[in-house]
Amino acid sequence: MPITTQLVSKLPSSVKVIAKLGVGFEKIDVNMCRHRDIEVCYTPDYGTNTVADHAVALLFAAQRHLLTFHNSIVEKHQWNYKVAGKLQELNTMTLGIIGCGRIGTCFADKMRPFVKQILTHNSKNSTTNTLKEIFEECDIISLHIPMSTMNHHLISSDSIAQMKRCPILINVSRGGLIDTKALVQALKNGQISYAALDVVEGEPDIDEELVKLDNVLLTPHVAWYTEESKRALRTKAIEDILRVLRGERPIYPVPD
Repeated sequence: MPITTQLVSKLPSSVKVIAKLGVGFEKIDVNMCRHRDIEVCYTPDYGTNTVADHAVALLFAAQRHLLTFHNSIVEKHQWNYKVAGKLQELNTMTLGIIGCGRIGTCFADKMRPFVKQILTHNSKNSTTNTLKEIFEECDIISLHIPMSTMNHHLISSDSIAQMKRCPILINVSRGGLIDTKALVQALKNGQISYAALDVVEGEPDIDEELVKLDNVLLTPHVAWYTEESKRALRTKAIEDILRVLRGERPIYPVPD
């Protein structure tokens, strides 16, 4: 549920802290909370390895067209390697990672032995690759950035037009980073060869055209989940709530 200006304004003065179970806090009116002297915390590092593992799984499944082969066998009773078209060796491919925080860095470490090279983009670090370089040079592009006004529809018809290598697109961050209509069109015309998405715009309501495509693999915003990560998520949030109630600073306040 969004924590809006209207909702925050109605909270009693006894409310001292709001803790977000997860990384994204774009649905919380942080400025209004601060105006009301309400501390806002989040849990940015509870599932780093888990989300990175899921991104790896999506990448391998997409690059090897595993779902295509599975559906061909189960639905059409075909036993034919040609159903997925021409496959490329992973160690000849360039991976582009947009976002070099905890998860993006962990994902890069996991993938480094498998790909030809890795290009990274971090908007706060001028020594990393530009988005233009990522779009033009990468065979696989994986998104690991938070949702923000600046990042909304980062993958759009304009950015897709810059993609020279018909890349695989992976998203384990936020659905709003991708313009769904532009993605559907790109998947249909081959500008993007495959999309492996754990998050989609407007979830859980999914664009009907996207679901119908054969070159799409979807999971239901589950990249964060293992029993261990769920336990860590709750524990870290509760510990920060208790810190605030004791008059201490939380370890994970939302950034300015």
